[in-house]
Amino acid sequence: MTLKKIEAIFPKEKLDAVFNALTELDISGFTYLDVKGRGARPREMVSSGRGGRIEATHNVNALIYVVVTESQLPKVIDTITTHAGTGAAGEGKIFIYNLEDAVDIGTKKRGESSL
Repeated sequence: MTLKKIEAIFPKEKLDAVFNALTELDISGFTYLDVKGRGARPREMVSSGRGGRIEATHNVNALIYVVVTESQLPKVIDTITTHAGTGAAGEGKIFIYNLEDAVDIGTKKRGESSL
């Protein structure tokens, strides 16, 4: 069976909703990070430190990594898009990669059994 790696980048304020929804799925786990980036989403206005406000140079986003089997892929993508998106442009991206292999460091299991 083919393993898939999903990288999803979306606004940080959506992280709790996505996190909680993913924990309800039958997946082995995932990793998330706080990241900064710049894309199509408008950036917020922040204090300039001199009493004024300026447009931020970047957006604060969340990045989730998850590895799943090919059969789990549609449900994970649906869960992320449902809980991270509102339908507006610029809300993030999901990238999907084929994984050649995975190894559990402790058990030394490989492939799907490593998950």
